[in-house]
Amino acid sequence: MAFGGFTRRALLTRLTLLGAGLGAAWWLRERYLYPTPTVTFARGEATDWLAIPERGGLIELTARVRNIPIRVVVDSGAQFSAIDHRLADALRLKAAPIPLVAFGVSGEPALTHTVSLDLTLGGMQVQGVRAATLDLVTLSGAIRRPFAMLIGRDVLRALTADIDWPGRRIRFVKPGAFQPPAGASVARARSQGGALMVPIAVEGRSPIEVMVDTGATAAVALAEKTAQALGLLNGRPVTTGRSVSLGGLSEDRVVRAAEVVFAGRRLTDVEVQIFTPAVQGPLPAGLLGVGILRQYRAAMDLEAGVLWLAPPS
Repeated sequence: MAFGGFTRRALLTRLTLLGAGLGAAWWLRERYLYPTPTVTFARGEATDWLAIPERGGLIELTARVRNIPIRVVVDSGAQFSAIDHRLADALRLKAAPIPLVAFGVSGEPALTHTVSLDLTLGGMQVQGVRAATLDLVTLSGAIRRPFAMLIGRDVLRALTADIDWPGRRIRFVKPGAFQPPAGASVARARSQGGALMVPIAVEGRSPIEVMVDTGATAAVALAEKTAQALGLLNGRPVTTGRSVSLGGLSEDRVVRAAEVVFAGRRLTDVEVQIFTPAVQGPLPAGLLGVGILRQYRAAMDLEAGVLWLAPPS
């Protein structure tokens, strides 16, 4: 899909943050830098339905930080939340002293730090969020969809996200309180480090695990090594498309797969984006993006590793 002069076939930001200081251990990153936030609801056990814009392909919402309205994107592909560094400075958010290295799906890593904040979204209070400070406004402005914050898996793991793509709406539900809609089924999935992993089969090959990524506008995006192993780079037509990631603008190869099977459904003539992963970037073999998910009402419980899908109408 062409938008704003760029072919939006992939993520805006694949965000993975690792402690940059010597001796930065897993428990320090998970428990100190990114503690589980506290979520409360103004009414009952869920938010109201919140509208998703029809254009752009991303889950863009308006939240409030210190009562200032900001544009946020719900991104299950981002390991942790992030906020634009200029906004963090303007709001004088308290910074953690430990530096971090942020990796995108491609390009160079960035040295950054985190800040503490509380946010309000659709009658839901999220307290104790740790967000990395990044140049989000510049990156997102390149595709003319500027936003100031990413809501990543650190927040989403404390919720069930009920996303009705055909209805262009989303709500957040207290874990354990979600009731799937009529006709919904549980897709094969599992949780890996808070990411929701699902199997797909490309052109009859053995299934591979890819990450469910609401920040990717492509149908499927695969790492170069994965695409090569699946035979997608052996002589078939290849085009290119520009995408935006944490590392900046990039030119990615694009091919078409004759068949992709996901959740028991066979999809034909599927566009597949092929990215070259950042050096040492801890990324999955591939991403399942909004290009496929938007056909469903999908509910995700990242902590439990459960994905409910209501079939397309």
